[in-house]
Amino acid sequence: MILKADDVTRALKKKGFEQVSGRQKHPRYTFYANGKRSPVTTHVSHNKQELNDFLLAKMAEQTYLSKSEFLEMISCTIGHEDLVKRYADLDLGKE
Repeated sequence: MILKADDVTRALKKKGFEQVSGRQKHPRYTFYANGKRSPVTTHVSHNKQELNDFLLAKMAEQTYLSKSEFLEMISCTIGHEDLVKRYADLDLGKE
């Protein structure tokens, strides 16, 4: 499966990820819940490329999701509150 970086970025923002400012090779997005930053972060290609299976699997790993769960999140099957609960269950709610 191949997804456009813009589509993935847009979905991440809808789910509670915010872009971290600063100089980075690739834009980094951190998950926020109830206004608090979590340790969950992922990187997105900065050149608007299409994301292949390898990159999607890496992003899934970084967000503590299986690849299929990550794709569900991108397609809006898994929402922000689902992620909040999942990260709380994994004790990832606070930095």
